[in-house]
Amino acid sequence: MRVLVLGSTGGLGGALAWALRGHELFLSGRRPGPLRALAEEVGGKPIPADLSDELEAQALLEEAGPLDLLLHAVGVAGRAPVRQTPRDLLEGMLQAHLLTAHHVLKHARFRPGARAVFFGAYPAYVRFPAFAAYAAAKGALEAYLEAARKEFRREGVHLVLVRLPAVATALWNPLGGPPKGALAPEEAAQRVLRGVLAEPPPEVLEV
Repeated sequence: MRVLVLGSTGGLGGALAWALRGHELFLSGRRPGPLRALAEEVGGKPIPADLSDELEAQALLEEAGPLDLLLHAVGVAGRAPVRQTPRDLLEGMLQAHLLTAHHVLKHARFRPGARAVFFGAYPAYVRFPAFAAYAAAKGALEAYLEAARKEFRREGVHLVLVRLPAVATALWNPLGGPPKGALAPEEAAQRVLRGVLAEPPPEVLEV
């Protein structure tokens, strides 16, 4: 397969890259040094990019070419009560989870039967006090994909939303670390790939 992993330098993205060794692999992230090191280890091509910049996203997708599998392992986490949430925190959440996904789908090219995979969250796990901005960003992504799915289906492309429980990655560092019982990134990656590569692919995969 021709595969693009976005957010490769994150915990989940890196685990997905390792699990996909042997495929024609393109890796992207915002940190060139760690990205190049990972690419050397797994045999992929590094393409640094900031997906919140549409021109960078467009250039990345043009270089990657037609894809069989795209994995959007991009996002940030944050916590603040509503009355203490600054505008940049809310906008940053929407940018990281929704705007980057939009830029990717706008410019990606796919082979017939391809899968584009995005990561949501179980609503019951995130709709808690102090997580309104994060919950809103994940909810917006889910609504966006539900509508976009109907368009891409006509092109023979499957959009898959994955709902993950907590995964033990650095995403949790600003929140004091991952919660007890969080999945190891390697286990999460294996479960995700088993699910999204099934025939027929699911529209929503709950891991």
